[in-house]
Amino acid sequence: MSDQPKFDETAFRQFERDGYSRVAEGYASKTALVSAQANDAILDAAQVGKGADVLDVACGPGLLTHAAIERGANVSAIDFAPKMVDLARARNAYADIREGDAENLPFDAGRFDAVVCSLGILHFPNPERAMQEAFRVLKPGGRYAITCWRPPRPDANPFLAIVLGAIQAHGSMDVDLPAGPPLFRFSEPEECERVLAATGFDDIRSIEVPLHWPSASPEDFVREVPTSTGRFGPLLDAQSDAQRPAIEAAIIEGVAKYAASDGLSIPTAFVLASGRKPR
Repeated sequence: MSDQPKFDETAFRQFERDGYSRVAEGYASKTALVSAQANDAILDAAQVGKGADVLDVACGPGLLTHAAIERGANVSAIDFAPKMVDLARARNAYADIREGDAENLPFDAGRFDAVVCSLGILHFPNPERAMQEAFRVLKPGGRYAITCWRPPRPDANPFLAIVLGAIQAHGSMDVDLPAGPPLFRFSEPEECERVLAATGFDDIRSIEVPLHWPSASPEDFVREVPTSTGRFGPLLDAQSDAQRPAIEAAIIEGVAKYAASDGLSIPTAFVLASGRKPR
């Protein structure tokens, strides 16, 4: 996928930065907890252990940062959304957490034993540039690990298949929001592996990590998604008053099948890809 569609990088970057500051509290209470189910797998892929110098890129509210600290690592972290940085600092008082740009990291070359980036790669205007920066700040032999949502298909990611399928069936995806890179570009292992190799990484590995989105009820799920994700809220708000009830009804119907003893448990999944900077 070398030929990416052109878009206004400044507008996209601002939309993402503002959006994730706006939903930071909701993200911390829901999406971040879902993604944290993969934290051990991410840290294992990056070979994070006691005494390792680790950089968490796009750290969000700091759950992965905290998990690395619990392993005894020395952790720095960066995020572009000011409110996310505030939440991450509150959770991790002794980590070096900064507001900044994944495509222009404020660290010297060869600084870290590991760089991790959970769900960040799909929010960068230039993901290749972000990978190059991670490569630059790694020590020789250091490892890089990223995650991205699996594609919105019933067999791969029912959570996103239901939400996006409802919008496509009863509303419109063609709304006035800033365009960006293909949202699911890195949802397949092959593309992750290709770009990691092109960046210079070796010993490249990828796995699928199954997760679940818990919710008290289908109606609660409909309320949670817009307030805990940066793009779905504006996307749903952009639908007409006639379209929105039909979309919500379709989402409720779709997730109801995942009823569990204490509410809902909706399947979802990450692709987790990692590579090593050659020695």
